[in-house]
Amino acid sequence: MDNSADPSTHAWSTPVGAGIAGCIGGVILLGGAVVVSNDPAGSVLMGIAGVLLVALGVYTLLVRPRLELSAGRPATLTVRGLTGRRSYTPDRVERIRLLSMRRVGRRVGQLEIDVLDDDADTFRRDDGSAGPRADTRLLVFSRWDLGTDLMSVVDALRAAGFHVDDDR
Repeated sequence: MDNSADPSTHAWSTPVGAGIAGCIGGVILLGGAVVVSNDPAGSVLMGIAGVLLVALGVYTLLVRPRLELSAGRPATLTVRGLTGRRSYTPDRVERIRLLSMRRVGRRVGQLEIDVLDDDADTFRRDDGSAGPRADTRLLVFSRWDLGTDLMSVVDALRAAGFHVDDDR
């Protein structure tokens, strides 16, 4: 969901409602684990599922926005994770790819971003070999992570000056 006020800044993250629903569902599963306490195996499985669902809900609520684009000069791509924020300029982004794959009878997309490590040189490889360099980190985002259609994210990245390979 692009929830930015400044038109030169875009921010995408999982919808808040999905995080809240995950937390509520996890609490319901934990309550169900207590109710079925006469079935130890079922109680343990429901308890584990409840804890994991609450953790996923809390994660989606804490890590916001997941991806942010500031279209200044130079454009900056900021990724937020549990360990904090990391920002990348176009010279630190090795490759951006939009992939489309078949999963369970339907097509799903993934946005892959190869970024250079903080200590890596920003020189571009001229040897003609395919694929990313060895000193890159792979960041993978799905529609769930960004809360919107991946094509709108790709369009915003292209408009900001990032090159995107489209594999559809």
